Amino acid sequence: MSRRIDRLPTPTHVEPKKLIVLSAPRTGTHGLYLALKRLGFKPYHMAEIIKSGPDALQILNDGLKAEMYHEGTPYGRAEFDKWFADYDIIIEMPFFMLRSTLKAYPDAKFLLTERNPDKWAKSFENTIGMMCTKLTSFPMSVFKYFDGFSYGMADMGGMIVNYYTNGYGLTPEGHKHLMENYSNYIEEVKRLVPPEQLKICKLEDGFGWNDICPYLDVPVPDEKWPSLNTPEEFGEIAKPKVKSAFRKGMFGTTSILAPIIAAGVWYLRSKKLSL
Repeated sequence: MSRRIDRLPTPTHVEPKKLIVLSAPRTGTHGLYLALKRLGFKPYHMAEIIKSGPDALQILNDGLKAEMYHEGTPYGRAEFDKWFADYDIIIEMPFFMLRSTLKAYPDAKFLLTERNPDKWAKSFENTIGMMCTKLTSFPMSVFKYFDGFSYGMADMGGMIVNYYTNGYGLTPEGHKHLMENYSNYIEEVKRLVPPEQLKICKLEDGFGWNDICPYLDVPVPDEKWPSLNTPEEFGEIAKPKVKSAFRKGMFGTTSILAPIIAAGVWYLRSKKLSL
């Protein structure tokens, strides 16, 4: 299987990784991303993929297929060096590729943010789950074929929702599996990562500057901790891309349908005149 990452050149410089965040999406990772940027770090987060476009999303999807569904070869250090060459912190991607990440960075400093499993599952359903539903429902189920990014997002969302709900989707049974899989993931991290390399924070305890700054040996800034990425904020982040896909889809379908409709009208008129 051809992988987008194999077409990237080998970087001449790779930023040393100062922190690898093993936290799942919807556990304060967007606020952490913004906070780390304010501290002067260069974190990689899903927001970077949204800014970068279809190629970056394809790199993620190729990795997900290999890691979750065993379609292709999982990423190793060489692939990660290409993907994250310009970044010194990785957020969210390690959640989807835990074992590959730990194998590639055995000596790294890690961070894990825990959240109540039921609250996490509800947040997952209200954001990633709802995004997946919208992109696979009409009219976006058609329009996505005219926009590479939306097509990739639908592919990503489908893989993630199917994997973490054990195939049950956004149903009560799927919710139960979301909670179980999240709890199992937390336990797996604690089992695989040496305690001296792992800082664990609980989102409900007030995750913020005083947790992060001492761990990274940087001063605590005199400002409010940034966004916590609520479902509403998640929607605002994704909205410009969805609007763009909608416009492309409208234009694309109109361009295809207009000649068909015109031909149909001509045909009906010609048949009528011939009667």
